[in-house]
Amino acid sequence: MAKNNKKLSIFFIIICLPAFIIISPDWLKINGISPCWPVILLLPFSLKNRPWRAALAAIIMGIFVDSFTISDASYVPSLFLLSLVWSQYGLHNKKIELFFNIGLMAIFGTAFVGLSIWVQKIIMYNVLRNNWFHSWSIYVVISEVIITGLVAPFFSSWLLFTYRKN
Repeated sequence: MAKNNKKLSIFFIIICLPAFIIISPDWLKINGISPCWPVILLLPFSLKNRPWRAALAAIIMGIFVDSFTISDASYVPSLFLLSLVWSQYGLHNKKIELFFNIGLMAIFGTAFVGLSIWVQKIIMYNVLRNNWFHSWSIYVVISEVIITGLVAPFFSSWLLFTYRKN
C-alpha cells in the first residue's frame, strides 16, 4: 500500500508541475515573477534518492520545463548539477529537518538556475550585452530567489515529509 501512495504522490507532482508553472497564483508572485517550481519540486526528491536517480529525475524535469518555456536557454544543465549536489548532501546528512536548511538550499539552487539561464542567454545572444539586459536579468533573478526562498520551505518540507512517510 505504501508503494502505491508513493507512486500516487510522484504522479501528483508530475501533474502539478505544469499547473504550478502556468497558473501560479498572483499571491505567490513578486511583480509577476513566480517561484522556481522545478527547484522546489526537485529538492526533496534529490535529498532522499541516490545521485543517479536524482540526476535522471532532473533531466526529465528539465526537458519537461523546457517544453513549456519559449527561451532557447535550457534548465537541464543546472537542474542536473543541483540534483547531484543535493543527493550527495542527502546521503551524508540524514537529518534534513530544519525549515531554514530547505529554504537556504532552495535559495542557492534558484540563484544557480537563474544565473545559468542568464549565462546561456549571454552566450547565445551576443547582442544582449547592454546595461538594460543586465539590469532586467538581475531584477528577475533576485525576485525569483526571494519568492522561492519564501515558498520552498513550505512546499519542499511538505513533500519531504510525505516522501519520508511513504
